[in-house]
Amino acid sequence: MFFQSENLALRPFEADDVKVLRAYLNHSDLSGRRYLPRGFPDDIPLSTNQVQALIEKWGEGKDEAHLAIIQAERQELVGHAELAWGWDPHTPWVSVVVSVPKQRRGFGTEVIDLLLRYLFQNTAAHNVSSWMADWNHEASSFAKSLGFKESGRSRRKGIRQGNYYDDILVEILRPEWAAAQEG
Repeated sequence: MFFQSENLALRPFEADDVKVLRAYLNHSDLSGRRYLPRGFPDDIPLSTNQVQALIEKWGEGKDEAHLAIIQAERQELVGHAELAWGWDPHTPWVSVVVSVPKQRRGFGTEVIDLLLRYLFQNTAAHNVSSWMADWNHEASSFAKSLGFKESGRSRRKGIRQGNYYDDILVEILRPEWAAAQEG
């Protein structure tokens, strides 16, 4: 699976990505917002071996794709994205994480646009969802700016800084996305 726009390319991870991936995943401002698979800590630094294992795990999924976000002009890894459909291809989910120094430059918006365009134009998806912790206000605002709407919560999903937090589910329906493309 490979996606490309004028500014970005989304491709599978390669062995050469380990150093850059480790550096941005371990940035202190990304702590708790890396959204890694179970078995990988989301709030402590990852070793090189853990990042190599993460890339291997990301490559194992049958109903998912974990993609490196490459800035086209510099051929630089600037983040990662997930596209997954689990047990139901009608309701896939997406996520995007952009390295801290590269945030607020339009990369996340462009990645989600590529993924939504692919899902709604090439699959049976009738809605696309994502999720974030309730304390992650930046992610919530970002999702809303792209047309996603809150559709549920998983209460007391975890503990952060001694307090429970909820996971917020957001989604965009095919007709909502199509209307935004026309406008």
